[in-house]
Amino acid sequence: MLNHVKLIAQMQQVSDALFRDVSHEYSVARGAWDQIVNDPLFIYKVQSMKHQVPWQLPLWQGKLDLQIPVDQNPMPYQGISVDGSQIYPDRHQGTNCFLINIGSVILQYGMASGSYFDSVPYVFAGDTEADGLPISPDYVNCLRQAFEFQGGLDLIQQKMLPEDKERTFFLFDGSLIFWHLSGKQPELKQFFLTRYMDLLEQWYQTKVLFAGYISLPKSKELVNLVRAFLCNFDPDRSDAHMAVEHVVDAHIAQFFLTPGYRSIVFKSTSDICREYPEHLQPYFFYLHVGNEVARIEIPSWIAQSDDLVDTLARAIVDQCVKGRGYPVLIAEAHEQAVVKGPDRDFFYHMIMKLGIDQKRNTIFSQKVIKKRGIGI
Repeated sequence: MLNHVKLIAQMQQVSDALFRDVSHEYSVARGAWDQIVNDPLFIYKVQSMKHQVPWQLPLWQGKLDLQIPVDQNPMPYQGISVDGSQIYPDRHQGTNCFLINIGSVILQYGMASGSYFDSVPYVFAGDTEADGLPISPDYVNCLRQAFEFQGGLDLIQQKMLPEDKERTFFLFDGSLIFWHLSGKQPELKQFFLTRYMDLLEQWYQTKVLFAGYISLPKSKELVNLVRAFLCNFDPDRSDAHMAVEHVVDAHIAQFFLTPGYRSIVFKSTSDICREYPEHLQPYFFYLHVGNEVARIEIPSWIAQSDDLVDTLARAIVDQCVKGRGYPVLIAEAHEQAVVKGPDRDFFYHMIMKLGIDQKRNTIFSQKVIKKRGIGI
């Protein structure tokens, strides 16, 4: 059990780190940002000197601090979102069984108003390897994301009328830049990168708009522009670029974005993005939804059209208004997907019951047995 007295003492010791005063860093970042946006030659410096710094510097066209208004007049559309959760394999439960639960939602506005909610469990058992890869939490996480994309495609194919696709968009909770594959074993990375690209290609073929929504983003691509400016593209001048160590892009975006406005579109230059086909390469923009600045990630084929970007931004702002600061679609999909404590208990109860029905013994570790009935 948690010792509250000792916890209070520990929390007081780290309170300075918990509530760090970064006002000076913000001031430095603001001053540097103002100089950057007023320097018409800065984009050429980035293009010619980006290889001199170890940070990912985005590419862009237009004025860096341009804020673009998002039309907030009502429009008819239907939104789709899919989310997933999992129960990892647990050797203490005496089985290699694991679960991925996919929650789906469709919400219609200004059309034939309606809604659709569903969740589908996928159970995997019996193996220590799948797809030629060892089953691990990393494998389960990667597989869950593939199921989320596939779940959205299935809804498009099964639930959408062809004439409705132009007024449909899919909102994914998280990044379309597959950071989680960086640093993974080559076999795991290549298998899932190939699978993700195949799914994104199928999305492209449907021509249904889709985007990744990131709440409270911690990305630093705009901050990296500030860092490069402060050290004049010399990373050895750590005293200069470390002056904005705790600033993130959302802080930079708040320098020039007000509620109901979006930034221009930037192209990500992260290493993993080089492995995407050209028309699927990730772009991003920042959107002030009222309560926060969110990061919206989109594929290249959408980013190349201002009309498509504006349509997506309009629908996302509407979702955040309806959700009081957070997209209703994503929140509802999460509720359909989440596996709570009683669900987990039921899952393991069913494993035990099936073992009894088939007259097979399920061998639990002593750790699990001890947790279920602590004796003194």
